[in-house]
Amino acid sequence: MSQITNQSRKYLFKVVIVGDGGVGKSTMIQRLITGQYIPMKVTIGTDLSTFSSKMEENVVKLQIWDFAGEKRFRFFLPNYSRGAKGCLLCYDITRYTSFQNLSDWYEIIKMNAGNPIFILVGCKNDLADLKRSVSKEQAKEFQEKYNIPYFFETSSKTGYHNGLIFEMLSRSILEKL
Repeated sequence: MSQITNQSRKYLFKVVIVGDGGVGKSTMIQRLITGQYIPMKVTIGTDLSTFSSKMEENVVKLQIWDFAGEKRFRFFLPNYSRGAKGCLLCYDITRYTSFQNLSDWYEIIKMNAGNPIFILVGCKNDLADLKRSVSKEQAKEFQEKYNIPYFFETSSKTGYHNGLIFEMLSRSILEKL
């Protein structure tokens, strides 16, 4: 990250991170913020975090809304997703049901947030060799079907692609402006 100067343009973007419970959303955020793998407990309702980065002459601050994946909390999602400029649509590559439910998450965000930048994120890439149940090909088919511009697999344990996902989201939102 570069030095922040007075000539920097500052941006604040609301982003939402959605997907079934236990897919790795909260640990992904903690990896981004702390640089470490921190096992997380179940999110109740919504957690809010912020992360700032310098991109060329811009300072981008992401206001990250981490939604609980349990169905009983889904009634929060339509209101809380309003105004979101970006969305990480997350599933667990070792749990096929979390992938099957992505279309529901996508539709809720698309209907209520307007037209955010979507990124499809397959979490728990560190378990790919042992327990993968969602292939990259299946994920790419979903990406094409819903016209999602980016797809990554990530691991909160190893940090694989973690920073890159948030950088790509920030850059894409800036470009859309």
